[in-house]
Amino acid sequence: MKRFLLHIVLILVSWSSYAQQDFLNSQYMFNLYNINPAYTGSRDVVAASLSHRTQWVGFDGAPTTQVLSVHAPVTKMKIGVGLQLFNDAIGPRQMNGFNTSYAYHLKVGQGKIGFGLRAGLLNYTYRWDKLEYEDGKDAVIGVGNQSGMKLNFDGGVYYKDRLQYAGLEIAHVASMDLTTTTTEMQLRQQLALFYGRAIELNDNLVLKLSVLARGTDASGVLDMNVSAFFKKKIWIGATVRSAGALIFMAEYYVTKAFRIGYSYDFYYNGLKAGQSGSHEIFIGYDINIFKSKMLSPRYF
Repeated sequence: MKRFLLHIVLILVSWSSYAQQDFLNSQYMFNLYNINPAYTGSRDVVAASLSHRTQWVGFDGAPTTQVLSVHAPVTKMKIGVGLQLFNDAIGPRQMNGFNTSYAYHLKVGQGKIGFGLRAGLLNYTYRWDKLEYEDGKDAVIGVGNQSGMKLNFDGGVYYKDRLQYAGLEIAHVASMDLTTTTTEMQLRQQLALFYGRAIELNDNLVLKLSVLARGTDASGVLDMNVSAFFKKKIWIGATVRSAGALIFMAEYYVTKAFRIGYSYDFYYNGLKAGQSGSHEIFIGYDINIFKSKMLSPRYF
């Protein structure tokens, strides 16, 4: 019974907080494609990335997430297209699926503005038969797996120039009911605002300030990040999250095209007991098949 209750608590905690309604990404500033479809194709190369996140290490049934994404511009058409595959599991609940994205880019002054749309299919499953019960009196015993599929649509706008970026996303334009015969869940419409600015101190040191605010009509969370870029090779930064977390991260450019990142989340809220933080690994690779001039270094 204790293990069953732990799974239920994990689901309720994660879904009652906006930060975990969708899969969480602490290194969002290294891959803005995952939080805004209008970013699609803005790197001017075929940009591929893979990330894995293990959250709340030490909690049985805690969240794990994998995301694979690829996006690219369509040359001479001012548009970008992309594809994202994801898998997100917490306790007996698992969500996986795919998203396609489209963005249209316009030159504005010294920068560009993009308008994007993301559409995809989400599959969700509650694996009640995978739980371990001690007293045999739980209501969902014998129910087995329950699952469903939903269409999803997101929209966004994104602006960037060489030293700054800003964006707005509306995720789940239509809220989705994920209710089963034993569980009531809803994926709410979400709003995300973000802004970042790079400050070039000298040839070997750049500071970047990033802010991300996310929320639904029920709750919200604010991330504030400061990162430093040393010798055009390595980013080192820290984020303070209003939900009660301090996040340390680093990204290293192995080559101009290949980069790897890591982040560690330390919690100082009610979740700090019984777990040892969260780990996230990121890999990104830019494929310049268009033979265009790659901007190096890239700040976002």
